[in-house]
Amino acid sequence: MERKKSFNQEKIQIVNRCLVIDFIRQQKICSRSTLACLSGLKQTTITNIINELMDCGLVVETGLMSGSRGRRSIGLKLNDDKYKVVGVRMTRSVFYVGLFGLSGQIYRKKKYAVSHGENVEVTIARIRSAIQMTLDENRDCTILSAAMAIPGPYREDIDRLLFVTELPGWQNYPIKEALTKDLEIPLYLVNDADASAFSQYWYRNKRYLLYVLAGQGIGSGLVVDGRLARGSTGLGGEFGHTTINFNGPKCPCGNHGCIEKYCSLLVLYENIRNRLRTKEPSCLSIDDITTETISEAVKNGDPVACEEYRKVCSLLSIGIVNLVNQFNPEIIVLGDELTQIEPDLLLSIVNDKIQQCTQLLVQKDLTVEINPLSESPALLGAGAIAAQHIIDDPSCIINQVMR
Repeated sequence: MERKKSFNQEKIQIVNRCLVIDFIRQQKICSRSTLACLSGLKQTTITNIINELMDCGLVVETGLMSGSRGRRSIGLKLNDDKYKVVGVRMTRSVFYVGLFGLSGQIYRKKKYAVSHGENVEVTIARIRSAIQMTLDENRDCTILSAAMAIPGPYREDIDRLLFVTELPGWQNYPIKEALTKDLEIPLYLVNDADASAFSQYWYRNKRYLLYVLAGQGIGSGLVVDGRLARGSTGLGGEFGHTTINFNGPKCPCGNHGCIEKYCSLLVLYENIRNRLRTKEPSCLSIDDITTETISEAVKNGDPVACEEYRKVCSLLSIGIVNLVNQFNPEIIVLGDELTQIEPDLLLSIVNDKIQQCTQLLVQKDLTVEINPLSESPALLGAGAIAAQHIIDDPSCIINQVMR
């Protein structure tokens, strides 16, 4: 009985500690009395937790701050100077490596090009090298963990990316095993749509939301009460591989008529190139098809660009209606490269389709918006997930100090 009581007390202590750290993160600078008010914990419990976190350097005091009724109290914040994490975003053409504080602040970011058809072993080795370089260049702080956002459905239990378009060799490759070879810190892998969804909670405190990633691939991530809903094996949210035409073309996932085959950025590029090959009048050049050139063409009313962009937006909106009916979210955030071409037009098409195809009671409390974060949500989400693993249980830091 005594062992069970001791175990429960230890578990409660971990939960309380996590709660306090997360409130400090959300508030950025916070007093002990505010923490007691927000958490519902006794002042003595807050004092004990803060003393423990300050002893290991996870939290530092910032000086006096204004309190209620004119009282002044000492501010607290997470110690980004001492502890940091690494976030990585992998796409089909580039990868990014960012250095983050536990508060979510991004301190640096580097971009690395990925050649078309580049061997998976080569790309993995380059990513591992870039992470290691980040560790080596920042020995003045302690980097605790890393997380990488990857396109496609990833099963952590078997360390396999089950399928992904336009990345030959990545399917069924042991990504985590290869990435963590000789790496000094733990590394976590997450689907890029899930990472993007988590960034909206972490940086905007949106606790219930659906994120639709519309870029080189199509995906979605669901956050419920501040936690990712990932399914039993991490494969939840594979929106890009839901069918909108069961007689459609076969997808590498094995399904037919997947939405990703109709309205991804890569599909938009190819549709425009096909029309340019037939010599249709357009301001676009077949050798210079990018989000920037398409965006400019749409803004200028180019018929090829406008028609093809409207087409992919309309098809995407059909899939989003299905998500609305399945999950009844209170907010849908649309993000990634497809949304950057003409965000207002995309938003208008999606909202019109929701109004046409869902019941009034469903649409009434639903907000659809374009991602407002200035940095890549998938990269931010990767950094946030790496930091969240530390916040959930900082015992690895505390235990080192107590030895």
